[in-house]
Amino acid sequence: MTPKELNACGITQPDIILVSGDAYVDHPSFAAALIGRALWDAGFTVGIIAQPDWRDHKFKSFTQLGEPRLFFAVVPGAVDPLVNAYTPALKKRSKDSYSPGGKLTRPERTTIVYVNALHRQYPKTPIIIGGIEASLRRFAHYDYWSNSVRQGILADAPASLLVYGMGELALIEIAKRMRNGDPAERLRDIPGTCWTMSVGEFRKNPLDDAVLLPSYPDVIDKRKFANAYAVMYRDGHKQLVQPHPKTVIIANPPMRPMTTDELDHLYELPFTRRQHPSYQEPVPALEPVQFSLVTHRGCFGGCSFCAITHHQGRIITSRSEESLIREAKRITEMPEFRGTIQDVGGPTANMYGCSCKIWETGTPCPDKNCMKCGKFTNGTERQLALLERLRKLPKVKHVFISSGIRYDLIPKDDLGDRYLLELREHYISGHLKVAPEHISTHVTELMNKPPGRVFSDFYTRFEQLQTRETPKGKNRQYLLPYLMSSHPGCRIEDMIDLALYLQKYHLYTEQVQDFTPVPMTLSTAMYYSGIHPLTQKKVYVPVGGEKRIQRALLQWKDPKQYDLAIAGLIQAKRSDLIGDLIPAAHVRSFKEKKR
Repeated sequence: MTPKELNACGITQPDIILVSGDAYVDHPSFAAALIGRALWDAGFTVGIIAQPDWRDHKFKSFTQLGEPRLFFAVVPGAVDPLVNAYTPALKKRSKDSYSPGGKLTRPERTTIVYVNALHRQYPKTPIIIGGIEASLRRFAHYDYWSNSVRQGILADAPASLLVYGMGELALIEIAKRMRNGDPAERLRDIPGTCWTMSVGEFRKNPLDDAVLLPSYPDVIDKRKFANAYAVMYRDGHKQLVQPHPKTVIIANPPMRPMTTDELDHLYELPFTRRQHPSYQEPVPALEPVQFSLVTHRGCFGGCSFCAITHHQGRIITSRSEESLIREAKRITEMPEFRGTIQDVGGPTANMYGCSCKIWETGTPCPDKNCMKCGKFTNGTERQLALLERLRKLPKVKHVFISSGIRYDLIPKDDLGDRYLLELREHYISGHLKVAPEHISTHVTELMNKPPGRVFSDFYTRFEQLQTRETPKGKNRQYLLPYLMSSHPGCRIEDMIDLALYLQKYHLYTEQVQDFTPVPMTLSTAMYYSGIHPLTQKKVYVPVGGEKRIQRALLQWKDPKQYDLAIAGLIQAKRSDLIGDLIPAAHVRSFKEKKR
């Protein structure tokens, strides 16, 4: 991170300099560390500039390591910078968990700001962009924070290439080709990358084999925006082209997923699992993951509102048990380790070990909906075997699953009962995290989540096992449901139904997520266009004050939400419920204020 450290490694000029929006934490959950270790392992020297001072008009912090031999790579962070900066209600956050002391240090549109600063200082040096911010903005996209459709990020940032998805393989290929003398402008055939060509060149060579998307600014039209999303959804495995006024953006087909051996090797690189020693304050994001294990990549859940599938892909690549055991043993040797492995999982913990013959062909399923297809092999037994081996390691007192599970993946047989009992007995501490999100059928359909009855059946099963199998003196476990308000298609009446459902089953939770339209997701396309891109049917979209009311209805026990909850009940003509959900004393106060 400093010239002194480069000199200590015998490096006069690094091959690649990563510019990170996160503090530098040498842990595989942090993008700069993961990419940096992968490049170093592939034979390249790497410097890291973490959280440069973008407010300095001389941009000194961008030049502290000099010019790289090959290229700069901008990796803005583990979380989308705008999601990191604002709440769903568009209120500025007061803390950044990926910065020392939680201080706010990064610009809101991190990639664009960093790239322009680098280009100003080193106009001839190639710049590669990647990470979740660039990946989800590779084409024209709806931007919730400005309430506008913006052009693809390569039209705003003077970068040579964009790497989308999990970028290790693509970035290593770029580095190898550039080391062999290929200039960045000729690297047009690498999977998992986007590049640009001039409008004039495109007219001469229109790339007839590629799929043409509606252009920008045409996609500002809501119907055309929905149509563009439908094409991306259907043909995302092909080369896609989207013309812009001053450039044409081309996305090559996705990079193949890593193999199990490659993933094992990557996560067994010598991460220290510590923040850089120059930091005087702790980086908050490290504490909950420092002693965690990533078991797999990918998520085939296909939730309409989630960006994980678009970034990690639908195909599950699971690490081997032996690799995870070796990594766990190294964790137990750290002097800070106190006996608890904090999490064993991935985007969804019990997708570990799942496999499918169709995934092996590399050809996507036509409907891209593995949960409804159900032809995959369930990994429950593999996960249980792994957890048991981890639990029996010397120095390990507890092994927890903190990343949550898909309850609709749990087998409906004796194996599923055993799975739930072992979770309760060993792998959860008080609460099991699940994400029904909603219970109204038409809302869950738009979310691509299982219907409410599936959650109800699971809840009943979980409670029956608790009652029947909990040993005397053993603390019972509870479900912690994650719920979402104001998703497209959801009305105030649906939130009232959900509130009554939670009240009936004593499942009140403060863990309520107000829907945030992040680029590239199906839900965001519905939010902006008011159309379901895949069915072309109109979708109701809650906005403005209704979003606040919907959230308040799920937090009816919070006195701060009483007035909004009452307003929602009145608006839905359900005044009969006011005394049921809201204390009578506050109802009288509310009426007096209205008078």
